[in-house]
Amino acid sequence: MRSRADHRTDRILARLARRLGFDRNPLRRGTDRVEAALRLVMILLAVVAVPVAAVAAGRWADHYALRRAQLERAVDHQVTAVLLEDAPVSGVPNPYTDVQTSWVPARWQPPGQPARTGEVLAVAGARKGSTVRTWVDPSGAVTDPPLEHRIVVGDVWLAVMATCLLSWLLLAAAGVLIRCGLDRRRLRAWAAEWRASGPLWSGHRS
Repeated sequence: MRSRADHRTDRILARLARRLGFDRNPLRRGTDRVEAALRLVMILLAVVAVPVAAVAAGRWADHYALRRAQLERAVDHQVTAVLLEDAPVSGVPNPYTDVQTSWVPARWQPPGQPARTGEVLAVAGARKGSTVRTWVDPSGAVTDPPLEHRIVVGDVWLAVMATCLLSWLLLAAAGVLIRCGLDRRRLRAWAAEWRASGPLWSGHRS
């Protein structure tokens, strides 16, 4: 004999099938069954395809960021710059650390090139004549350091979240458009059936 749990499971499955439109209700039209099938496809895409696409986007972003960091490390160089002035005591707050930095005139020696002068980032309050390590590009100009791990992780998460959000928005928009098209077909079918059966109900024939 079937247990109460089995009967409860059957009721839950029957209720789910009815809500999804896969029951054997004879009143359901062809467009209703098409809509039910498309609804199931949308659900599968939302819970399966979207996460797969998000993982693929995250892997691509991770690969791109790592390749960019490797390229920057291959062509850029870190040099020692000598400060030509005292760094201001109050600098620009770094959102990732408690250290404040300031742009200070300095001199540095790019590899195989004449000495250059310009502004480099130094810790706020650094004294004239002290040295800082800074990154320069192949031309000898100061450039940003290679991508750090936290930035790579942030880019990956951004790619994953953007892919999920965009995919869900596209699915929602597609669902609305499909629903509108099916509703128009239902209205046309109802209008045609009413033209055929309406006179029988009203007692008038055209």
